[in-house]
Amino acid sequence: MKRLSLLAVALFSATFLIAQPSVTLLTFGGYTFDDRFNFNLDNGFYGNGRIGGGFQWGVGLEVGMAEESAIELVYQNMQSNVFLQGQVQRLDGTSGINYMMIGGTRYALFSDKVAGFGSLNIGAAWNNPDDDLQTESVTKFAWGGRLGIRVTASEKVSLRIHAQLLSPVQWSGAGFFFGTGGASAGITTGSTIYQFNLGGSLNYKLR
Repeated sequence: MKRLSLLAVALFSATFLIAQPSVTLLTFGGYTFDDRFNFNLDNGFYGNGRIGGGFQWGVGLEVGMAEESAIELVYQNMQSNVFLQGQVQRLDGTSGINYMMIGGTRYALFSDKVAGFGSLNIGAAWNNPDDDLQTESVTKFAWGGRLGIRVTASEKVSLRIHAQLLSPVQWSGAGFFFGTGGASAGITTGSTIYQFNLGGSLNYKLR
């Protein structure tokens, strides 16, 4: 998944160099709510857990391709209290939770100053657990989305308020099937982790 993050940065850089569009610095802040999930670790420890709510911050760059569309590259981080509850043991600790995402944003202009927007993102998520959780850092494919309102204060400065959902993919599988109707192939993915966030971003147009 680290290769995926590098690929996202490369694609974003290529878009920036070729299109020569507008560039806006994004600074994120918000609150991410508690989330419960199920897990099955490689060491055989399985059960359920909780990612505690907390402040999430982030930075990013938005490249405007047109007045109503843009591409963004975003990094977000939060430090959370986490517990893992197994069959006979409970582990309590803290973990950093990180997202590196690339995606597209579409704006709906309501007036010269106000616009609604929606973003869809894909990328990588990874954690940095402390020793108390007895687990190693894991990197997973992740997806996310954001809906909100942008208010333009001046030619350079704007404020966005949003609701956001982020989810790392916990498992994936592929299958190839034969039957009387022929052959077919499929890929399935799934997750029990869905992090919901309410926040915003203070943005500065660099050019």
